[in-house]
Amino acid sequence: MSKQFDGTDFFRMMAANEKAVGALYRQLAEDANLGGKFFEKLASDEDRHFTIYTELLKKFAGSRDLTVEVSEEQEQYLKLLIENNALKDADKLREKAAKATDKDEIYDMAERAERDSVLFVEELITLYPELQPEDFRIVLKEEKKHLAQVMSHRMESQLKTLRL
Repeated sequence: MSKQFDGTDFFRMMAANEKAVGALYRQLAEDANLGGKFFEKLASDEDRHFTIYTELLKKFAGSRDLTVEVSEEQEQYLKLLIENNALKDADKLREKAAKATDKDEIYDMAERAERDSVLFVEELITLYPELQPEDFRIVLKEEKKHLAQVMSHRMESQLKTLRL
């Protein structure tokens, strides 16, 4: 049985995530030992993604454009993604980063954030193939690039820790 899914909350979550991750990266950028310029560049990209999602919300919220037909299972899955989003509490995320004792913890947080972002953007593309498809493709490409960069920095950091 199909359901009507209003993606407004999904877009709000996406915008909030981008804002939270941007703030986290900006916080991390303050520590030159973590790679200040690297995290500042990521923060800048996240700010642009936030703008894309908030502009789409302004444009389409309250209209039928964000309502799509989904299966009951897909609706449950999407609701779970929204409700159990790891980036839901931005303050808690920044506190956790401030208490981190090594670079690997920081890179682990960044990697998880980027993996979630890739997953969420792929869901948006599936749900709304006609809604700003070029913007979504650009954001997806950038999120995948972020993930690869974070993973690369994490690996380099681990190798330096092992003195290899």
